[in-house]
Amino acid sequence: MVRFMVRFVILMAAALCLAGCAKASPPSPPVANLDPPEAEIPLSPITGEPLVDDGSPVAVSIGNNGGARPQSGLSKADIVYEVLAEGGITRYLAIYHSQAPSEVGPVRSGRPYLALLAKEWGAVFGHCGGDPKDLEPIREWKVADADEFNRGDLYWRDKSRIAPNNLYTSVKNLRKAVSTPLPAPENRYEFTSWAETPVNGIGIDYGFNYKVEYRYSSDHKAYERCVIDAGEERQQKDRDTEDPVMVSNVIIQFAASKVAYSDGGLIIDLIGDGKAQYLLGGRWEEGTWEKDAVEEPTLFRAKEGNPIELAPGQTWVQIVPKTAKVHVLETK
Repeated sequence: MVRFMVRFVILMAAALCLAGCAKASPPSPPVANLDPPEAEIPLSPITGEPLVDDGSPVAVSIGNNGGARPQSGLSKADIVYEVLAEGGITRYLAIYHSQAPSEVGPVRSGRPYLALLAKEWGAVFGHCGGDPKDLEPIREWKVADADEFNRGDLYWRDKSRIAPNNLYTSVKNLRKAVSTPLPAPENRYEFTSWAETPVNGIGIDYGFNYKVEYRYSSDHKAYERCVIDAGEERQQKDRDTEDPVMVSNVIIQFAASKVAYSDGGLIIDLIGDGKAQYLLGGRWEEGTWEKDAVEEPTLFRAKEGNPIELAPGQTWVQIVPKTAKVHVLETK
């Protein structure tokens, strides 16, 4: 019996020894995450917001006389310029890159300064003809031209409107004017957050009994755009969707202009430099602009000389005569 117990103890000790000397099992490898990583949505270099549509930049000449209102597609433009045409009437040049609305217009004729801005953005220029003096710069500067007179297939007439305020197009149509897509605009701006206490708004008096006001909307956290023409006030909305035009930034570019032709045509000096004022994400600032050549971008600088910073969203550039009056709206 004693011999048996000794043998049993020896066997148990050996078993414990073997168990203690055995290598520990390696831990189970972590389970791989088979879900693909979420792709980052690229941002527009013009608006700082998600790039919904990506294709050739497009610039469209859009009317702003009484019969042209309300316009189509302005609420989806990345940046819109407003500049005088003839007789105190202004015209818009809407730049599209990050969105492609299916209806834009009414499309009107070209002007040299509109062609210059289209060239600056490397954009297809959509317009409806123009005086020979207005069309020559398009050829001279080699602007990607989508003149309705030559490419009528890219446009249509709206029978519910009276000419010349019945010509429309789409961004996708105008992109067909070039066989090879044009490069995306380069990053020109830095973006920053809105001011904690935005300025209430601004008013711009072009003269000729025509004014524009930008009024802050706390509901939209943006500026509503209102046109006041001959005393009649109209909030700017899209003709098709009735979406209001909501603006994050307003650039006011003071430029020398003069009537230079018998038809009332203007020369507006956009190559050079001058005074600028800004409403940027609720901040009211003063500064300067400069453009050295046709191929060069227009640079907007703050008073200290630094490049301006935009708030994400749509920007309007109001190109105004040096005599234009601008004021900050008082809090209501």
